[in-house]
Amino acid sequence: MSSSGLLFLRIIPFIGSAISLILAIVFASLIRKKSRGTDRMKEISDAIFAGSRAYLNQQAKVMFIFFVVLLALFGLMVYFGYLKWPSLPAFATGMGFSLLIGYIGMWISTTSNSRVTYAAKEKGLGEAMNIAFTAAASSGLLLGTVALFDTGFWFNILYWYYGRASVNPVESMQNVVNILITFTIGASFAAFFMRTGGGIYTKAADMGADYVGKVESGLAEDDYRNPATIADNVGDNVGDVGGMKADSLESWVGAIIATEFLGFLAFKGTQLMVNSVILPMVISAGGALASIIAIFIIKLVVSRYKENATVSKLTATTLAGLLITVIGIIGLSFLSIRYVLGLANIRLFFASLGGVLAGFLIGLFTLLYTDSRYRPTRNISESAKSGPATVVVNGLAYGMESALLPALTVIAVMLFSFFISGGSSDFKMGLYGVSLAAVAMLSVTPFAITIDVYGPIADNSGGIASMTEQPPIVRKTTDKLDAVGNTTAAIGKGILIGSAAITALALGQAYFSKIELLNVNVIIDIMRDPKILAGLFTGVMLPFLFTSLLIGAVGRAADKVVIEARKQIKDILAGKSKGDPKAFITIVTRAAQRGIIAPGIMIFVIPVVVGILLGPGGVVALIIGTLLSGFAQAIFMANAGGAMDNAKKKIEEEGRSGTSEHAASVVGDTVGDPLKDTAGPSMNILIKLISVVAIETAVLIADLYGKLWHF
Repeated sequence: MSSSGLLFLRIIPFIGSAISLILAIVFASLIRKKSRGTDRMKEISDAIFAGSRAYLNQQAKVMFIFFVVLLALFGLMVYFGYLKWPSLPAFATGMGFSLLIGYIGMWISTTSNSRVTYAAKEKGLGEAMNIAFTAAASSGLLLGTVALFDTGFWFNILYWYYGRASVNPVESMQNVVNILITFTIGASFAAFFMRTGGGIYTKAADMGADYVGKVESGLAEDDYRNPATIADNVGDNVGDVGGMKADSLESWVGAIIATEFLGFLAFKGTQLMVNSVILPMVISAGGALASIIAIFIIKLVVSRYKENATVSKLTATTLAGLLITVIGIIGLSFLSIRYVLGLANIRLFFASLGGVLAGFLIGLFTLLYTDSRYRPTRNISESAKSGPATVVVNGLAYGMESALLPALTVIAVMLFSFFISGGSSDFKMGLYGVSLAAVAMLSVTPFAITIDVYGPIADNSGGIASMTEQPPIVRKTTDKLDAVGNTTAAIGKGILIGSAAITALALGQAYFSKIELLNVNVIIDIMRDPKILAGLFTGVMLPFLFTSLLIGAVGRAADKVVIEARKQIKDILAGKSKGDPKAFITIVTRAAQRGIIAPGIMIFVIPVVVGILLGPGGVVALIIGTLLSGFAQAIFMANAGGAMDNAKKKIEEEGRSGTSEHAASVVGDTVGDPLKDTAGPSMNILIKLISVVAIETAVLIADLYGKLWHF
């Protein structure tokens, strides 16, 4: 390829980023022109914004402490020659952009919620959906902006820096891909704290508010007399918006960078080496463009819905948008691979095709197990007649069952992508094909985030409707929006969980390659070593330990929320007080900060300790064990919690609020909440962080292990 052609490829991520940014600003401007509603609506919306900002500011302080410590450790690794110095700013920007995208997402959602409520009151379901979707689209496109810009920026800077005086292009590109992994650590680091801390916050507030408000006091959802509802609505933003966006960013960026690393290995020393590294960014830019096309089509359709809008129509429209995005990515991926790598490597397109279709299938499987129209959620809802125990048992059972189809899908796409890419004759090319499948699957991220962030905005709008004592028809309208949001959010989470497994595999293969374990005979020799079994057991148990820590943190915080809610609601109902929502925000903020410290330390220490004690082979086993155990747990927890949540909503939609069945379903929902919104999503980040930390410390681990055991 000519130098001008290569230059064009290098600027494609910036073109995609610029288009995404412009449209995100346009959408945000359109939303700001909409009325924020009554003074009381503005007051509640401002309170939610203030609480979200206060939490994220406190979160940033804790993250900064960890950041300084890690930066110092990476600095020591640079000093002793285990890392290159550009790894330090790469790590810093990875964390900084992840935090920034969480802040921006929170700001967009908290300034849109009252506008949705007012539109639901004045113009009905269609206009309310249009505003919520437009705001969410702005958020999704901003994530695309950051992902494309940051990966493109660091690749081009490093490519110029190491290529300007190097006579060895292979060595130059090796430095580039190694440093990019450090950027992934920064993004994953921020995502872990934002997703996990936000998950602890939102579920502790939600559990306390629901149990005391609904079950014990007989209050409606988001009743203004329940002061914990403000903290609950704040949690929707810090966990399901800020945390979700940071999680999605690190997933997408992790897939891109892992693929760049494996592309370098597959085409090492050939004329297509640089092209293979650029390709995942080009495919991702195509994903952003496909998402933009789908967003415009959905907006056009939704804008025509007036009073005739229904939940079924809006859900079907949203799913159609996802299908449009998938079709667009397939077409653009074909053109990208054809242009970047040529017809001789067109088989890699089929690998990416498998990834896109697998993501779509996993989203549909998630829908099957969490939507109230289908057997699992319907059966859970019916089991509420027998009490809360049967709701929980059935919810857990269906959650476990739901892991089967996504697991088979991931297995199928990994095998298909590996062999269709030529893995039987060229192992490294097969791994590159698998990683391209992950990139293609995650290229749907801008649209997936749009339909995911839409959910919390709709949920907040319902809370504002209740807390401002709007007519019942307004709450019914926002509940319909929320019902659509539950479905779309479940699909988005399913895609992220599925892609996390494939991305973690790609990162794991990058680690194997870095420590030169791709020789089959070496692997066979290692598998005879009992240290491998020890590493595997450690990896399998790690997700259980993290789940225990996170759910335990939610439980302890919820205890405090329940105690405070009982006290305040009793005084409110007796006319002695108006309540103090800030007390709940303080309780859950402190609990979230304390709850993430131990997991945050362990996630960086464990790969190093395992490597020093068990060697590189032990780390290989650790990565595999964490991947397999974490993936299964993530699917199980996300779907079990989602099904129990929607079973409760189905009972409410049928007008059975206040009955014994409703009380039973609320208990099931409170059990499922920390599964689907705290521990489950954190597994995505855990299985990837273990891999990227292992990659960056691989040389250090091998050196220390050799010195410790005198090898």
